[in-house]
Amino acid sequence: MQTTTFLLYLSSSILFFILNWKQIKKRSQRLIDENGNFTSKPMQLISNQLFGAILLGITAVITSKNAILNTLIDFETITAKILVSYLIVFALILFLALNQSKNTFKNRNQSPENATQLSVLFFCSYFISRALFLFAYELWLRGNLLFETANNFGIPLAILSNVLLYVLLHIFNNKKELLACIPFGIAVCIFNLVFHAVWPAIILHISFSLAYEINFYRLNLVHSKTQSHENFNHGSYGANRS
Repeated sequence: MQTTTFLLYLSSSILFFILNWKQIKKRSQRLIDENGNFTSKPMQLISNQLFGAILLGITAVITSKNAILNTLIDFETITAKILVSYLIVFALILFLALNQSKNTFKNRNQSPENATQLSVLFFCSYFISRALFLFAYELWLRGNLLFETANNFGIPLAILSNVLLYVLLHIFNNKKELLACIPFGIAVCIFNLVFHAVWPAIILHISFSLAYEINFYRLNLVHSKTQSHENFNHGSYGANRS
């Protein structure tokens, strides 16, 4: 690995680590917190996503030795057996995301005081910014960095170092999510190396994140409409009785 490439990744990693730390302190890192509450700082959340996408995206582009398109997609290495394995993992990822969002919603600890009203426009903007961030994130972490490390130090060390960095970037998150980074990180590294491209990790990461958040948003929307309907019926019933 060239010194320039190493320094670029080191500086971007440190800056991104500090950004995560500040976001957590300000509670502006997540759309949905551990208690099932939506963020109270929506515009800052979107700004953080876009800043991260720009930071990591620029680093990925600068350090890319090949054309970005070649890094993203390589159809020559795709075989039916490997593709089926990937689709199975993809289905499992979606199932886990939907199941986790249901559990988070079911066990949420939300009170009228901390309930945040967010517009549909915000959610659309957030989902777009989130997808852009994860696209740049995977291109940065499990694109150029992974392939560069594998070429210079071998595949086992490349996967190990990549997963360790992935865990380190999530060190401020809860223990459950921190442990989940290990199998997910290993799986996406393997798929990227097998396919010789970064699209497997991009699709899996964006799919898991958006499936979780969009389903939680849907459940919350249905619950709010049901609650409003019940309150309306209750009010109408009380008015009729009086």
